[in-house]
Order: sequence, then C-alpha cells, then structure tokens
Amino acid sequence: MIKVAIIGRPNVGKSTLFNRLTKRNIAIVHDSSGTTRDVKEYVVKAYDGFEFALLDTAGLERAPDGSIAHRMTDKTLDAIKQADIIFFVIDGRTSVLPEDMDFARTVKKYDKKVILVVNKSENMNNFKNNIGDFYTLGFGEPLPLSAEHGQGMINLIDRLKSEISKLTPPAKEDETDLEDDELRDIIEIAEDSASEELEEEEKDFRVRIAIIGRPNVGKSTLVNSLLGEDRMLTGNEAGLTRDAIDTDFTYRGRDVKLIDTAGLRKKNKVFEELERLSTARSIETIKNSDVCIIVIDTELGLDKQDLTIASYAVSEGKGLIIVLNKWDLIKNKKEKLEEVKDKLEISFSQVKEIPIVCISALKSRGINEMMKEAFEIYDLRKQRITTGRLNKWLDKVVAMNPPPLSRLKRPMSIKYITQSATRPPTFTMFVGGASEIPENYKRYLINSLGETFGFNKIVIRLKTKTSKNPYKDKK
Repeated sequence: MIKVAIIGRPNVGKSTLFNRLTKRNIAIVHDSSGTTRDVKEYVVKAYDGFEFALLDTAGLERAPDGSIAHRMTDKTLDAIKQADIIFFVIDGRTSVLPEDMDFARTVKKYDKKVILVVNKSENMNNFKNNIGDFYTLGFGEPLPLSAEHGQGMINLIDRLKSEISKLTPPAKEDETDLEDDELRDIIEIAEDSASEELEEEEKDFRVRIAIIGRPNVGKSTLVNSLLGEDRMLTGNEAGLTRDAIDTDFTYRGRDVKLIDTAGLRKKNKVFEELERLSTARSIETIKNSDVCIIVIDTELGLDKQDLTIASYAVSEGKGLIIVLNKWDLIKNKKEKLEEVKDKLEISFSQVKEIPIVCISALKSRGINEMMKEAFEIYDLRKQRITTGRLNKWLDKVVAMNPPPLSRLKRPMSIKYITQSATRPPTFTMFVGGASEIPENYKRYLINSLGETFGFNKIVIRLKTKTSKNPYKDKK
C-alpha cells in the first residue's frame, strides 16, 4: 500500500491536516510545538475508492543527540524512508523560514515525491505575494490550503490521486504464444475494456489549453485577448504573472480551460533560481493540459528554453502549437518564418507538421486561427481508428515494404494491430515468434500511420507485443 508521510517543522499544522484527511480526531492538536511525538499511521479509504496509509510525524528539529527532540526527529526520518509520497507542510503566514530550507535539503536526500503544502493560507493574497519564496524550496508547485477550515483539500486530494496513479505499477502482460483466432478474441475483449476506461476519461469535455513560454512574450496579453477582458495584469516588466491562473470559458461553442503560466520573477536573491523554476512551472502545466501553446516573441525567436519546453510537451504526447507573437512588428516575415520552421524540423522529427500561427495578442489578430488549430489538435488526440481499418492499412504497408529478416534470419511475422489508447493515439502491434521490429521500420510504420489517418500534426505512439518463442528453452 502507498504510504504518505506528513512532515515539516513544529506547529505548521501537520496534525490538523492528518485529522482532516482521516476525518478523525486521532492526533492531538495544540498551538505549542512538539505536541506530536510518535508517528501515527491510519489507512485512509474514503476518497473515490483509492486508499493509502497516512503517517503523522513529529516536527523536524535540530537538537542535541539523545534529547527528546532529537529522537523525535529520528522517528520522522524513519517515516520519510518508509513513505512513497511526502506532504512537506509549511506555514503560509510566515512564508519560508531558514528551518524550512534546511529540512527541504534533508528531505531531498531521500529522493521521494514531495508535494509542498502551504498550510494556513486562508489569506490568498499573502500566498500569492510569497509564491516566489515557496518555489525556492525546490518542490515544484506549492499547494495552498487551510487544514483547519478545510479550504483547498479537494486540490490536495486530486494531486495525491495523480501521484498515486503514477506509482501504481501496471499489471504484467501475459506473454503466451497464441493462435490468430485466440489473439483476436483477446484483443476484442481488451478493446471493450479500454473503451470503458476511455469513456470515463472523456467525461471532461473541456479543452485544456496551456499558455506557456518565457516571461514577457505576451502570454497574459493573449489570455486577455481570448477572454475579451483585462483579466490578467500585463506590462513591460517581466514576470508580472506569479501564479498559473486557470480560467474556464466558452470559445465558439467549445468549453475551454485556459491556463496562463507564471513568468516568475522576484528580488535579486532568487533571480537566477526563478529563471530555472519558470521552466519547471511550465512542465507542471504541460502535464495537466491537452494542447500546449508556446508563445514566442518573434523579434527574439526560438531559443533553447522554448525548444526544451516544446520537447517535453512532445515527449508527454501533448498537442503543440507554436505561436509567433508581435508578428505585426516584424519586417522580414518570410525569413523569420523559415528560421522557425528549420529549427522545428531539426528538433522534432516525431511530429511532421507542428502548427505555427502568427498573431498579435495586443491587437487580437490571428487568435481565431490559433484556436481553430487547438481544437483540431484536441479532436485528433481523441480520435479512434477501428481495428478493421487499421489491419487493412497494415496489410497494405507490409505488402509495399515487408519487414526485414529477424536476427535469426527468419521473416518477421506482424500478426495484428489495434488502437489501445487515445490522448495521444496509441497503437499496439502484435509480433509473432521471437521477432523484434527494428527502429527504422517502426518509424516507417509510424510515418505511414500519420499520413494515412491524418495524425501528422500530433504525436502518435506505436507499441509492440512479442509472444514467446516456444523453442527458446528447448534443447
């Protein structure tokens, strides 16, 4: 069972959070520090059928060897070792203290997944004003909540569920050698099961669009143009947006969740660190999106950070659109466009036609074309191809260009193909015997899939399943 440990310095509200999550008054809560001394464990089963073991720990303190405080800290460190996920709790009213930084360095040594919980954040203005400091702890996106009043608990549970799903290993696949009829029967059953899962996944019909890019390229101006109001603070100063802002709205009949990513900046003491963290923040946003719109200041062009973020979006299978903002200010338009196309062609061979849209966010030009591309990419990522069409395609492309001989100099046997997932479209191909599909032939199949079924603008994935060789272990 997944274990989750609540840790932090004394009196930040760990036991209050423990009681809130367990819905029991198990842990004693008091304003004085050090009330909790032993590690308490409780199995939580109350959230949508998933469960986890929750550990309440004593406050982390630097204390003399042999003292009670030192022994309490040792017990907390033992809980960290046991845990799969850490809730690192800090007090939102005092922002980040030196003790928090010290304990953050200790926790990082254990290489655990950490969710940064900013407790006592009833005052969201205070949270927003200090968000740059929270990021300096190095645990990614801080999550504001008030354990005492129950505010923000849904967001915490959603984040926890997401992390637990990543840690839960998938069931091992049965690698038996099957006759074709048996194989088709099993695939049909698997397809029915997959369809049920996809129906659950697709109940949220909002198109989740992330607006990402470097600070001061016009992301917030673009959001304001889309919404038709000055929702976001804009200006020439880099980093006016300090938090990712989610906005639900309707655009030409389509429900959209728009996420404007923070372009983080704060005082000189964290300037360089926040430059790095702005990329980390974009990565957090990418994970929660369907389509990523990377906004480029056309006068500056694509740089290494833009390509890094775009590469991550592609690796995650997300839709990707390159938006060249401030296009109205560019004189050598043809040269600029060719320059961007060349960089994309070199960097992203796995997506043939990444859309490039030229806009002026300030003058609201090109916005309709950008959203049209976003909706098209979203629809493509959800598209399902029937097994019949896929296998007709497979027969044709294999006949045109047969696979090479296997390492044993035998003809490769590609038996069957089916679509196993969407978002992005993922296809599973069944290969008989001891065959292994070479990467260059796999790339040929992926390119043909994209061209045949119109997937050239998005990432598609092709997996192979190889059945056991019945003669492998026989002498």
